[in-house]
Amino acid sequence: MGKNTLKSINRLLIANRGEIACRIIRTAKKLGIHTIAVYALEDQHALHCSLADEALCIGGGALEKSYLNIDHIIQAARQSDADAIHPGYGFLSENAAFAKRCATENIIFIGPTDFSIAQMAVKDQAKKIMRKANVPVIPGYEGDEQSISALQQAATKIGYPIMLKAAKGGGGKGMRIVKQPDELAEAIQSAKRESLHSFGDETLFIEKYVPHARHIEVQIFRDQQGNAVHLFERDCSLQRRHQKIIEESPALGLTDAVKQALYQAALNAAHAINYLGAGTVEFLYAPNGEFYFMEMNTRLQVEHPVTEMITGLDLVEWQIRIAQGHPIPLAQSEIKVYGHALEARIYAEDPTLGFLPATGHIKAIFIPNNTTGYRLDSGLQVGDTVGIHFDPLLAKLIVHANSRAEAVNALYDALSQYNLIGITTNIAFLRSVLRNDNFIQGHIDTQTLERSLASFLPKPQSITIEQLAIASILVILMRQYPISSEDLFSPWNVSHAWRLNEDFKETIALMFHQEIFNLTITHLPAKRNALTIRIVHHGQSCIITGKFQGNLLHIQLPNEQYAIPYFYTEDLLAFIAKGNTCLFKIANNNHDHDTLSHATPNTIRAPMPGVVTKIWVKSGDKVTHGEKLMALEAMKMEHTLAAAKAGAIKAIRYSIGDQVEEGCELIDFE
Repeated sequence: MGKNTLKSINRLLIANRGEIACRIIRTAKKLGIHTIAVYALEDQHALHCSLADEALCIGGGALEKSYLNIDHIIQAARQSDADAIHPGYGFLSENAAFAKRCATENIIFIGPTDFSIAQMAVKDQAKKIMRKANVPVIPGYEGDEQSISALQQAATKIGYPIMLKAAKGGGGKGMRIVKQPDELAEAIQSAKRESLHSFGDETLFIEKYVPHARHIEVQIFRDQQGNAVHLFERDCSLQRRHQKIIEESPALGLTDAVKQALYQAALNAAHAINYLGAGTVEFLYAPNGEFYFMEMNTRLQVEHPVTEMITGLDLVEWQIRIAQGHPIPLAQSEIKVYGHALEARIYAEDPTLGFLPATGHIKAIFIPNNTTGYRLDSGLQVGDTVGIHFDPLLAKLIVHANSRAEAVNALYDALSQYNLIGITTNIAFLRSVLRNDNFIQGHIDTQTLERSLASFLPKPQSITIEQLAIASILVILMRQYPISSEDLFSPWNVSHAWRLNEDFKETIALMFHQEIFNLTITHLPAKRNALTIRIVHHGQSCIITGKFQGNLLHIQLPNEQYAIPYFYTEDLLAFIAKGNTCLFKIANNNHDHDTLSHATPNTIRAPMPGVVTKIWVKSGDKVTHGEKLMALEAMKMEHTLAAAKAGAIKAIRYSIGDQVEEGCELIDFE
């Protein structure tokens, strides 16, 4: 396409899934563009398919047969007569071969050229380019020799601590911090396995690890006419496993001089590779005020909504306009910052178990309805199954306010009203982070969670008599009164053992966090269309009145009343009250306590479904406490299982490459 040539985009294929596909579809429809979704067989009922104007299947099973299959996606584009493809992020978004194939097929690729992608795709080579472009680069090793001995020699020369990185990677995969020489060999092998599986290449490079550094990135755009602008910075320092959890803009504590230097370095990077479209240049910001280039993401970032919130701009719209040949819509002087924005990433994972990925079936979604200034980017709907094949990112909550303090409070409020029932998430952890003094004061760096995770974890949730009362009245309302009755609370219509001259009492058994509560309930005189009960438990009592109104349960307590969202099945109930999500199982006398049992001390069980990628021991081996036994890979990350105590291996039930389910027995001890 010539520099002054404009091309129309009338039919856009989105080569992605989940929340980013939904987000792109919404902007495209706003612009009057026909949208085409693609999906793997597992995603045939996904939200992005129903939002698009049409949807085409591109395969099933392994990702290589669907979202990573260039031939299948190009075929779908041809079949649907698409004149452009938006890759979103992840998958093929930074695949130079895919961008080149689109150009060969005369399909507009909404992103940079294959040349620019290739220049930045090999991270060690990218650093060499940046040095020539006057962009500060951290010391390290980018050599071709990849043997363990060569990498050990390089690490010794650089000086510990060091960081291993996948040369063709990103997103924290294939990355390891190594603090001591004796840790390096195993870290190299683990990083190579993860890199090979995630990116098809096991090449590593080494960087000097900068303690207490922050992760600051700059959003840039460059058009076909050679114009480039920045859209300010984002602070993405709060991370686990080198993946971001909370992002915000503007970054705290940076002088204007430092910011201007960051912006200029980012623009230099864009010009150095003749960049096109949206990109993000990521820097390590050291405590002494110096900063170093880490990498350039040649695509839209997961955290781009933060920039959209503070600028009022639509970055996907800008991508589409630039891909058509239009110049950047605004001059640098016309782009302003308004207020403060934060984004929280909702992951399917358990922070209390080292952020292990979680799988499950979405039974209910509670959406914030009592707060303003927030945005929810999500591709989830009730009925979806979250499996092991995709990244554990489920949704993003973004807020905007006049100040950081207001934004932090707004995000906390939104997270207190949002939840996903049926799967373990990091929502409670995110709320705890937002109330942590170090976060509130902005004392965060990329290793904060690794150093002091315990101080950020939420305290174990304890149950209150009020929450037990809400759960009890919800059970009674749902179970004992016929919803179809004209007079919901007529004594002649209720299905329990009501007596004319006696108080009716019953017992309800509820399970909360594997503890069973046997509750004594007394039915009190009912108000019109409302149920009143007294609940007694361990000497505490609570009188509560409740009724359904719309989709909410309205409750009245002695000194307050409010409405709450709820979810109910025959054996499960959930609600959000005062910002706390309470999840109960409805127990009975025949409850099978075996379902509550944990792994026996002599068995190692799979903490999540996954694939066995490494086994360090064999039958008959004697192991010590903490010794590595087996590695599982799930949701694109490798997790190591270690011995909980010293002992001898009796049997190993699975081999490398085997698929395992959560809870299955992996290794038996004598």
